[in-house]
Amino acid sequence: TLLALVACLGPRAAASLRLVFQGFPLILQSIMGCAQSGAVHADLVRVVPRTNSDASAQDCAPESAALSLEQLGIEVPDVPGDIGLCGNLDPQVIRQVARRYKAWIHMNAADSPYFYHTELQQEDVVVEQCPFPGPPSMPSDAQAEALIDALDKLPRPLMLQCTSGMRAGAALLLWLAKHRGYSAQSAHQLATDADLKFYTRCVRCGPIREWLLQRLPEQDAAMVMAPQDGLVLRQLFDTESSTFTYLLGCMSSREAVLIDPVLEQKDRDLTVIDDMGLELRYVINTHAHADHITSGGAIRR
Repeated sequence: TLLALVACLGPRAAASLRLVFQGFPLILQSIMGCAQSGAVHADLVRVVPRTNSDASAQDCAPESAALSLEQLGIEVPDVPGDIGLCGNLDPQVIRQVARRYKAWIHMNAADSPYFYHTELQQEDVVVEQCPFPGPPSMPSDAQAEALIDALDKLPRPLMLQCTSGMRAGAALLLWLAKHRGYSAQSAHQLATDADLKFYTRCVRCGPIREWLLQRLPEQDAAMVMAPQDGLVLRQLFDTESSTFTYLLGCMSSREAVLIDPVLEQKDRDLTVIDDMGLELRYVINTHAHADHITSGGAIRR
């Protein structure tokens, strides 16, 4: 009946679904065979049709070498791009993944059964153990600093490993925020844009998110970068739209440019410009959002 309904979508859809249904017996047979052997790895198994019901458990081992990092449950955020985040992995997966990394930080206790120190060293990986506890206890200042120091000194590419990969994401964001001078609002924006799983998809990670953001400075209209070569840069933030506005000023000409202003913050922006003794010459919108466009027109009037 389902195939008949899908046929209404066209012959390709019907043919694809028919192949899926025809493959179910082989998939079920393979999984059940591995289960009887005591070697089920539900998240990693590549299903191969079985021709021998007496196959050994080794025949059912996951072919992890053929799987991508994402398929293995490893997150590699675009920023900075050379640090991976993972949870507990099986030994055979560790050996395959370790060949892609120069350093490995294990964030659980040293007696964790998933701390494969020997296996990693056999692949010439530099290993460091930095306890970074999660809820209900939280990392101490010393533990946070030790992990940041390890991220500073260890070679790349590097893997951060905890139980599920979530605390690893928090550690990465903390390290980025500390080195780039992020405020809590900037860190929130980065984690959202990069889709860090601990920040955007984990329902149990509220405490670690709050702990991290509390360690970062709040951002307000007074945040100013020190002038460099006559340039002053001020970053402003609108909490309602999560929008960053930038004021660039020249200390010698006293002229300024305002980038991506928000309509509701017009008075704030003009006050900041006046307080700094600058004259606004241009408003620049980097993208066509209504709040930016209307703010530019209001400022011009």
